[in-house]
Amino acid sequence: MFGNVLIGLIYISYVVLAGFLVFLCLRTRSKGVIFITAVYIGFQFLDLIFDAALGQVLKAYIGQWEPGQDVRDEKLLRGLDIAIIVAHVKSILFIIYVNLYLLGAFLIYKEWRQGKFHHPSPEDIEEPKT
Repeated sequence: MFGNVLIGLIYISYVVLAGFLVFLCLRTRSKGVIFITAVYIGFQFLDLIFDAALGQVLKAYIGQWEPGQDVRDEKLLRGLDIAIIVAHVKSILFIIYVNLYLLGAFLIYKEWRQGKFHHPSPEDIEEPKT
């Protein structure tokens, strides 16, 4: 029960962070923020797909194994092979994910250096005339 509540809170935090990033995209119109938002949402979606696929593999192949059975069963080994391949693909995607985040951070830094994120000073804001 506690695990389900915790998983639900984690998914809610993913949605809140994605919403905050979309808000920042609309507010700043920064290419870097838009890029980071797309990478975040895209890779969260891919992670959900891989987790669901891995769960199905574990349920189909490994879930049928019972203690006392021969571990060298052909069906069990095939399921383990698929699980290992999915884990390796996820680790490669994580490396790509981090590098794309760094690229987005570089784009934000470049835009910041060009002065895109400076707020107007109070002297620059005109007072409404009454």
